[in-house]
Amino acid sequence: MKAKIYSFIVLIFIFVVPFLSAQNNTQFSGDIQTQWGVGAPWTDSNTSAGKFTLGNTNFTGKIDAWYGNSSALAEGSISYDALTNSINFSLGELWADYTSSFWGVRIGRQKVAWGKADGIDITNVICPSDMSSFAAMTSENSKLPIDAVRLSFSRNQFTADAYWIPFFTPAALPAEKVAGVPIEKPELAIWNGEYGLKLSGYFPLLDLSLYGFYGWDDMPLISAVPVVPELVEGQPSIRIFGKYKRMTMAGIDAAIPIKEVVLRTEAAFFPQRYFTIDKKRNELSALAGLVWMPSGWTLTAQYFCDYVFGNLDNIDRKDAYTHSATLSISKSLLNETMDLSLAGVVNFNAFDSLINPTLSYNLSDQINLEGGAYILLPGPDEDGTYGAYKDYSTIYINVKFSM
Repeated sequence: MKAKIYSFIVLIFIFVVPFLSAQNNTQFSGDIQTQWGVGAPWTDSNTSAGKFTLGNTNFTGKIDAWYGNSSALAEGSISYDALTNSINFSLGELWADYTSSFWGVRIGRQKVAWGKADGIDITNVICPSDMSSFAAMTSENSKLPIDAVRLSFSRNQFTADAYWIPFFTPAALPAEKVAGVPIEKPELAIWNGEYGLKLSGYFPLLDLSLYGFYGWDDMPLISAVPVVPELVEGQPSIRIFGKYKRMTMAGIDAAIPIKEVVLRTEAAFFPQRYFTIDKKRNELSALAGLVWMPSGWTLTAQYFCDYVFGNLDNIDRKDAYTHSATLSISKSLLNETMDLSLAGVVNFNAFDSLINPTLSYNLSDQINLEGGAYILLPGPDEDGTYGAYKDYSTIYINVKFSM
């Protein structure tokens, strides 16, 4: 079946795209990207050292069309994973919209990014994450699209975007994490939709946005309950299942430019968020950071924290207060054809970290070569968000051809 889909998409691009590209109101673009990675030599040889951890080749095509105040976009990807010998097709975006000087509407599958943070989700809850594989999590497009109606209003320095999301899209999880676990999804009904609101103001001294979201937490909560009180082979008989729960979020962010520096702040409050099937707590997330861009350099530093109010009894949470920091430094060289960068994040609770050095070179306007590594370091207790994957540190190369 996947081979038939693959052949069908290829035929579309061979016969349809050249015709569309010849039209004055249609533009085609796309890229072919292949990424290969192996486990770093210092990792456990029984886990990943010297073994392939990445082997993904991806083709992405995009068609933009416009006429007057209307426009449409279609974007799709075909990927081949050499590690699993599988071909996958995904629809990135497929929408049509109308925009006037005061209002606009967009209907269809679309991607939305909320917040000012770099690589950290504080208010950015509207699109779910793709955590289905190591390649997906390390991709620049690690967010999944949503099927939504967006109504926009714009007046002078103010904008407002209202979203209705009738169909719930959960986060994509690794198959082995949910194997054999039945997960109950929300019923496909009009009353089970999600709603979002973004209000933005752009002023000489700062940019300010307010956010509101009422929908579903895109991560399922897993629960185990006894089925019968009797023992089965010496163990209680239990039933394991997953369920999605409703979530509310109110957020704010601001960006303040000061010469070559931009200060960023962002915060989100989740009232009575579910941490288990039947236990709720108030949660507050916040971030402060800066971006400094002197000649040829870019430096980004961020500190973010998360606090759960009340006791932690019987919820999957070790620390009420968690905090981390990120640092990214990049430098453009050789007339901006080469980029050197070093990015990292440290988790202060377990003192584990992730370091990502990269070297990128534009061989031409169409071809980009990149080499780098994902280095996962454990803390003193050999645990933590990143430390748990210390034996999956990867050295990789990436080649991208753009059309």
